[in-house]
Amino acid sequence: MSDRRQGILVGAGLAALALLGAVVVMLLWDGGGSDVPEPKVTSPSGIQAYADLDQYKVHFGDTITAKVEITVDRSLVDPDSIRVNNDFTPWKAAGPPQVVRRDGHSTTYLETRYALRCLESFCTTPDPESVQGFRAARITYTALGDAPGGAGSRTVQAPWPQILVTARYAPPSASQSSRQAPTQWRANLLSLPAATYRVGPWVLVAVLLAGAALLAGAAVLIVLRTRPRPSVAAATDAATEHAGPRITALEYALELLEDPARVNGSGDQRRALELVADGLVVHGDRTLGRIARALAWSRPVPKIDETSGLARKARAVFGSREEADAPAV
Repeated sequence: MSDRRQGILVGAGLAALALLGAVVVMLLWDGGGSDVPEPKVTSPSGIQAYADLDQYKVHFGDTITAKVEITVDRSLVDPDSIRVNNDFTPWKAAGPPQVVRRDGHSTTYLETRYALRCLESFCTTPDPESVQGFRAARITYTALGDAPGGAGSRTVQAPWPQILVTARYAPPSASQSSRQAPTQWRANLLSLPAATYRVGPWVLVAVLLAGAALLAGAAVLIVLRTRPRPSVAAATDAATEHAGPRITALEYALELLEDPARVNGSGDQRRALELVADGLVVHGDRTLGRIARALAWSRPVPKIDETSGLARKARAVFGSREEADAPAV
């Protein structure tokens, strides 16, 4: 029973918290709008446009923010059809424009901001100050049927205020020309643009490390491919030593003469007959050696019974000579 009572108390507490949150939300909610009051449109055309700058006096190379504020009555103007066209020559945009839109009950507020900068030589002046200006902003929109003049495409202009650009270096005045005046530099480091990179520093480090790894791998591969390797003959000798006693060339020739298969036609058998003939001459049986050489150079291919018979006689000669050469016990 105590667990049930504890669960009921917990549920009641959660419900009370939820009810309190709902009351707070209802007290603070203003119907979905923002704290900014809804702007009013006083123009009969249903659209108002205003162009302004965040500062009117800057040093050469500073960055300024230009903004175009447009307020429309949605019953007279389609806010989605609004297009803003500007020509800030010789100033250039330091980035893409930023657009803010707020929709009220009956009006829509559009704000377009531009970050501008001029670093060209024609933005400077030999005078301490120069007045510069921009062409008026052109705003095109589509008027609805209730607008004066009916539905259709319209254009409205918003003039920009003039800007005073001062030189960072002020030349001496006429009263100071008789004496050497100190150099007067004017600088505003806070408004200077941040440093930009075509390739980011960390990206460049990663690319350089990857290139170094590739070069190191290529060097290792070249060393492995060009290092001296043991010859085939040395490898064969080593394998033969581990495999056991090697067969002599004369014994291999006798086996070829006894083999009925003609792997290389009769070429292997003819070479084997030449080798056996030399061996017979060395062992003192010249007669059998001449027979072996005659078979080797005979026009018809030696038959297996001829070569095998010669091999048996040669084995007898070689065997008797080895027995004669063996030391007495």
